Amino acid sequence: MPQHLLVDVRSPAEFSTGPLVSDIAPTVNIEYTAIDALADVYAQQQQVTVSRDDHITLYCRSGRRSGIAKRRLEELGYTCVRDIGGLEEARRVLDRETVGRQLGLEEEGREETVGEKGEKGDGRKGVRKEGLERLLKGLEACEE
Repeated sequence: MPQHLLVDVRSPAEFSTGPLVSDIAPTVNIEYTAIDALADVYAQQQQVTVSRDDHITLYCRSGRRSGIAKRRLEELGYTCVRDIGGLEEARRVLDRETVGRQLGLEEEGREETVGEKGEKGDGRKGVRKEGLERLLKGLEACEE
């Protein structure tokens, strides 16, 4: 089963100011220029064996370096690499996904679809609506 890896490709000095955190995996710092050593770094720091089909999430300060690292990992044969951009966008993505998992709304392998009016989505609008309704009922119960 593929594992999730969260990689901050900023410099060690930038990383020391604080990495983003997620419930999918601990954040590991591998500077984008050293991304070829991903498997070795995980073996040394996390005692984890990395495979080519693991889910690798990358981010940096602005999104430029994570884009470069993504392309390099794909050249090396990694198949499930995503770049979630710069710090602010990456924080929003990770927070949204964490909440989605907590509400049972996140599913791996979801494909984007196009609705009747041409809007993009993932085909799970009804599930999200139901989850939101449950959340609102729970909040109302807390107020009583």
